[in-house]
Amino acid sequence: MKEKLKTLLRQNLIYQLNQLRLQWRSIPYRLGDEVECPICQSHYRAFMPFRYRTNAYCPNCKSLERHRYIFLALRDRLGFFSAPRKKVLHFAPDICLIPSIKASPYIDYVTADYMTSFTSSITVKPDHVMSIDDIKFDNDTFNVVIAIGILVMVPDDTKAMREVLRVLKPDGYAVFHDPINKDFPTSFSDARLTKEEKQKLYHGHDQRWYYGADYADRLRAQGFSVEDDTFIQTIDYKRYGISPTERVYIARKNA
Repeated sequence: MKEKLKTLLRQNLIYQLNQLRLQWRSIPYRLGDEVECPICQSHYRAFMPFRYRTNAYCPNCKSLERHRYIFLALRDRLGFFSAPRKKVLHFAPDICLIPSIKASPYIDYVTADYMTSFTSSITVKPDHVMSIDDIKFDNDTFNVVIAIGILVMVPDDTKAMREVLRVLKPDGYAVFHDPINKDFPTSFSDARLTKEEKQKLYHGHDQRWYYGADYADRLRAQGFSVEDDTFIQTIDYKRYGISPTERVYIARKNA
């Protein structure tokens, strides 16, 4: 018990030190109003760099480009935060999206993850420990399932897709987002790839799937009706620090 407490205290100390370091580094980026985070309404000269990308990271709510785009799509394209009331399952919950979702009086929010996930050295404990390819809920339970960067890590992604379809209510929808390279006509998985080969494919990300232009078709093959995403063309993506090639896949379960 004492060792566990020491570990938690050490994690918290590391987190606090990282936060102080982050806030210090973010000062030059806060001196301006060229970009805006729609999630936390913070304004910056530019978003902070993240890995190999510039203008990517919001130091306030920790959002990246994909989170800001998904938030806007949920709010303005799908009316996610408004009536009617809906039951939502969020896999590997993104810390930047949790407060907004929990604040909506129209959402019954449930989180799940295969393992306890870590963000900025702080544990985000899910409500349920489970894998997306073995969901421990009955058929037709949820109106919405959110899975951001999840399928790319699952050994059998088609099984995961079928599980999401199973637990969705008729006319419910899933929000999928994974790294995709449109230069590849066909998605593939290859555990034999070396670190150098992964670097060439997806900047070295340690993932199981390398998705290509057939991503939406893979979802359709499992029974989803997948909408074309043209929402990016209707927003000021430069203002929100979002790439014009960003896409979110809304996969519906037909009634």
